[in-house]
Amino acid sequence: MRFSGYNHRLEIQEPVATQDTTTGELVNTWTTICTVWAAIEPQVVRSNELERGDQILGKTYTYLRMRWSPFLDRVTQAHRGKHQGTVFNFEDIAHTKLAQRELVILA
Repeated sequence: MRFSGYNHRLEIQEPVATQDTTTGELVNTWTTICTVWAAIEPQVVRSNELERGDQILGKTYTYLRMRWSPFLDRVTQAHRGKHQGTVFNFEDIAHTKLAQRELVILA
């Protein structure tokens, strides 16, 4: 397994409901639960192409790869990643539990 591509610092964030002090309304905010080294690999998936007028638009996904750790086993689709101001919403998570070497997230 190749670990050399982990050259980006990725914040793993989870949603937290807090109460607005002015209105008393519950507001969702995000808190960073950990920061990991990750590989960020944009991919264009042609199977999800859309036709709009004369253009064919492919959906772009990003693979986020990081070393597996027991702490990352709790990451779900409710979490998100953040790197240099770019937010990645987690769509699918592959916990490679058999080898417990790498976590791959489709965002």
